[in-house]
Amino acid sequence: MKNFNKILLLSLFSCFALPAFAQKASWIWYPGDFDIYMSNVMQNRRTERGSFFPVFWKMDSHYVLVDFHKEFNLSQAEEVKLFVEGTYNVKVDGQAILGFPKTINIPAGKHKLSLKVYSQGTVPAIFVQGKTVVSDESWLTTFEDKEWIDQSGKVSDKSGTTFVTAGSWNLTDPTKLPSQFKLPTKPLQAISRKKAETGTLYDFGKETFGFIKLHGLKGKGRASLYYGESPEEALSVDKCETLDHLDIDLAQKKDSIMPLSKAFRYVNYQANGNVSVDSVSMLYEYAPVTERGSFKSSDAELNKIYDVAKYTFHLNTREFFIDGIKRDRWVWSGDAYQSYLMNYYSFFDAPTVKRTLLAQRGKDPVTAHINTIMDYSFYWFLGIYDYYKFTGDQKFVQDIYPRMQSLMTYIDGRKNKNGLLEWMPGDWIFIDWADKLSKDGEVS
Repeated sequence: MKNFNKILLLSLFSCFALPAFAQKASWIWYPGDFDIYMSNVMQNRRTERGSFFPVFWKMDSHYVLVDFHKEFNLSQAEEVKLFVEGTYNVKVDGQAILGFPKTINIPAGKHKLSLKVYSQGTVPAIFVQGKTVVSDESWLTTFEDKEWIDQSGKVSDKSGTTFVTAGSWNLTDPTKLPSQFKLPTKPLQAISRKKAETGTLYDFGKETFGFIKLHGLKGKGRASLYYGESPEEALSVDKCETLDHLDIDLAQKKDSIMPLSKAFRYVNYQANGNVSVDSVSMLYEYAPVTERGSFKSSDAELNKIYDVAKYTFHLNTREFFIDGIKRDRWVWSGDAYQSYLMNYYSFFDAPTVKRTLLAQRGKDPVTAHINTIMDYSFYWFLGIYDYYKFTGDQKFVQDIYPRMQSLMTYIDGRKNKNGLLEWMPGDWIFIDWADKLSKDGEVS
């Protein structure tokens, strides 16, 4: 027992004697804003036959002016580095610091650090790194600080302001702005290629997603890429759903990566003029999830079905859960709800669930059902319910609760005299694609 006590005391002493290491900072923003911003970016990458194909519903945007602040009680003075996406000012204890400081010094004691950031084109965001003064989800934010100055020059308090805790995707590199966020990629080669009627058909072995890379392009003319799930689609230059054209005027060889990601297995490369290319490869884009669940049985075919389903699900796990990598590449609430359930078993990727729920909901005022589909609004509520059951993340439910209330208020205002829902102007009653199926009356 004496030896145990000695070991315990030594362990405690070692813990107290350890130096205080710098805490981990991350980029933060007004909660939900970056989720909305990135979903806008991602969903508007869809093209059809080279034309832009936008979503069918209202798209919200981020708040362009956001106030961030937090109070700290420092045992000693700290040097604090500031990284900001946007135009900003900095205050310590309400006193403005001139210019756009990259580094500030905060003395020991209790202090309040505040930054106000404006950014029209990207989400206002900050990254603060000191030894203990760091930006994280404990910071408070608002898009409307209700501050004013009276005739004497006295600044008002902010008693009428609603503050909420900051949002974050755990982006921990201060040199990479949030707006530069991209999923990782890795190079992959085609498993075969063969001459086609007017070009070369590349087979990448299975359905995949990413950016085609043309190596050693040279000459003057046009290089064209026709994508397909099958050889027939890729070879159908007049009917394939997605394609790329690149006008070339290069005296020296140069590599070129297509600007937009595509879903495909086969790629038909064609060129005119004197354009030549050394080789064609791809950058496979993926979400870096961790496999948590597995399945194996004595039935080889059933095992293969599971593996194909898991791979397909991983392809559709991107910045958000989408309905399909080729079409629509959109965040549909009904499709996402199925993804959540598969995700809890396969990857237990809670952050992507939260991002998807925030992106789907958007902002107030509510003017339509989610994706304009009545039952998709209810799938959204079910998604939050299941998320809480699987994770116990009470904070997320508390944070998103005001958006739940306003959506339910909208729904409540669309009930008929029997207290049930039926079609109203603006609603898409999505029951089935079948022709002549009546969609009139109350939805049960």
